[in-house]
Amino acid sequence: MKILLIFTLCLISDGGATENVTGYSGGGVLIKCKYYTKYRENQKYFCKGPWTSCSYQIKTGAKNEWINSGRFSLFDDTKSAEFSVMIRELTVEDAGAYYCGVDKYWMDIYTRVELKVKEDLSYVKSISKTVHVGGDLNISCKYPESLRSDPKFLCKTRLQRAACSYKESVKESRKDVNEGKFSLYDDRETQMLTVSIRNVTEQDSGEYWCGAEAAWKSDHGYRVYFTQINLTVSGFPASTVITVSVILLLLLIGIIFLIVILHKRRRTQSPGTMTPTYREANGDYEKDPNVLHFQSKQMTNQSDSVYQSLNPNTNQSDSVYQSLKC
Repeated sequence: MKILLIFTLCLISDGGATENVTGYSGGGVLIKCKYYTKYRENQKYFCKGPWTSCSYQIKTGAKNEWINSGRFSLFDDTKSAEFSVMIRELTVEDAGAYYCGVDKYWMDIYTRVELKVKEDLSYVKSISKTVHVGGDLNISCKYPESLRSDPKFLCKTRLQRAACSYKESVKESRKDVNEGKFSLYDDRETQMLTVSIRNVTEQDSGEYWCGAEAAWKSDHGYRVYFTQINLTVSGFPASTVITVSVILLLLLIGIIFLIVILHKRRRTQSPGTMTPTYREANGDYEKDPNVLHFQSKQMTNQSDSVYQSLNPNTNQSDSVYQSLKC
């Protein structure tokens, strides 16, 4: 009877009409849940299933910070008396009835959310890109037909936070919207959102989402995230890498050339040896007939001189012979 009584009171405290939300498999949704300002300090939750057996997906009393629980995250903004719930990595099994709830003694305050998850294979769900520092990123995100007339945005998630922040959205077809180094262009005829990031830095690395604002201005509006972009920014621009590579190659060639020259000089200057280069350079000179005759004559004279030196009595015998003859 106690359970029945609580359930009856909760029905009386129904927070209003059902909020209809449509997401896409592989993407995500961000849902707004309004509450009265007098309940700022109460715990907030998001549960799934029939109200009689609603299963908590996330519940927290934390204020003004993102709290994560698996694929679900909750942020209670006490200033605007509104808490947001984000669901990531949607699957078709996530479809069904949910409740945004404010925990109260005896009577909870809640809003029913009907979530539909569609499987759309007409566009790419995830894109990975690597860009060098100083380069530009240009990516086109195809989106579902149901989001054609909704404003589009590019947001970036923060480390250990569920928030996916951005400053501008493009609200018209075929019109550029620029915000600093970011630009957006929505062609609704082709259902294509083109996003650009100019002069990227290493701080631009991270996770981005192409998304749409589905009736976001209303209390029951929500955001749809349909394409994930994983951006990696490398440390050096391509031009710098090429320049450094060329310089290193030229330096290597110069070192090799210097080593060869020094090696040749060392061999040439070695004492008591004649290098092959010297012999090759004087080969024709050694084969000349005149040179050979001159060298032969020189060797004969040298032999006579040596003979005479080795036979000192020869001249003396000749002198004695001449004296006796006379």
